[in-house]
Amino acid sequence: MPAAWGDGYAAEACAAALGWFADVLPGEPVVICTQTANDRSMRLAANVGFTEVQPYEAWGAE
Repeated sequence: MPAAWGDGYAAEACAAALGWFADVLPGEPVVICTQTANDRSMRLAANVGFTEVQPYEAWGAE
């Protein structure tokens, strides 16, 4: 919901999910796919520890 954008809910939820995943499957890689044009998603991914490895194009977008 737009009213909640920027309040940190997505970062908190992602951090919790990644923590759970690390406990359940330690050492397993986690991959995120988002459009590089989506600045908010890219910023969120970086804030929770993801790094860009390789961009690819699908459905006409990087």
